[in-house]
Amino acid sequence: MMPTRSIDELVWMALTDSTFREQLLNGHRREVLAVFSLTEAERQAALAVKADTLEAFAGALCQPVFLGA
Repeated sequence: MMPTRSIDELVWMALTDSTFREQLLNGHRREVLAVFSLTEAERQAALAVKADTLEAFAGALCQPVFLGA
């Protein structure tokens, strides 16, 4: 399964906004995800990712197992 538009937007925001990226990776993920129109499955997948870098986060999130493939 390919990443959805919402997941693409999430990763793009993290790439282009350093404050957002910092919050996403450092304990405020639930709050920053609230601004996106994610499905419950996408939200749960994003919350389940264990990553310290954006590259690791995006790589893990885009794996088929996280997106229900």
